[in-house]
Amino acid sequence: MTLPDPVEEGRRLVAEANDVGVPARLVGGVAVRLRAPCIADADPPRTYHDIDLAADRRTSRELAALLEAHGYEPHHRFNTLAGDRLLFADDANGRRLDVFLDRIAMCHTLDFRERLTRDPETLCVADLVLSKLQIVELTDRDVADLAALFAEHSLSDDGGIDPSVIEEVCCSDWGWWRTATGNLKSLIESWSRETGAAGPDRTRAAANAAELLDRLERAPKTMRWKLRARIGERATWYQEPEEVR
Repeated sequence: MTLPDPVEEGRRLVAEANDVGVPARLVGGVAVRLRAPCIADADPPRTYHDIDLAADRRTSRELAALLEAHGYEPHHRFNTLAGDRLLFADDANGRRLDVFLDRIAMCHTLDFRERLTRDPETLCVADLVLSKLQIVELTDRDVADLAALFAEHSLSDDGGIDPSVIEEVCCSDWGWWRTATGNLKSLIESWSRETGAAGPDRTRAAANAAELLDRLERAPKTMRWKLRARIGERATWYQEPEEVR
């Protein structure tokens, strides 16, 4: 039997998976709700329709069996073909559950394998930030989530936004860097105009985002990054994510 509240249901699934030795962590909007509670003050309110999990490909069968035992209906054709992602339906509550295996592939690819179990319930805050910054066309929900994460967390490797994680991802891949820094610049400009707006503290969010942007611009880049930077925007640097229905 599934719980109607997606936040509580997500926490329950993670706890039960971990109890049987199947590492899983929340990602997406529900994860942001847990790591940045100030999102509850967003105007308009942030709503949650789906649950997203990050998991280890090596234990995907065990996780799928656990989800089915709880009433989640697998999308058999998609799950057979996708390889790095599983899709389930919770018909009782009219929502979808996505499981990302080893990586989140959207406009870019975020490999979280080495950090999957770093934090107890969700991917680490840096990975939550990266999962949003990789999106070329941010939605209002993505912007709200990023505002909450940057308002709630300073740059720190101790429970905050670990800049070393973001630098490692972006400074070895020019495409990643281009999308992430482009989004940061737009967000900083927008939040700086919204001082005093309802919801997460935009001034603090802009300041933390600006500090991250400065670090990404100054951080050493790999030879691969430099070679791709020579081509720049003459070639597309991102993939169009495929919408699954």
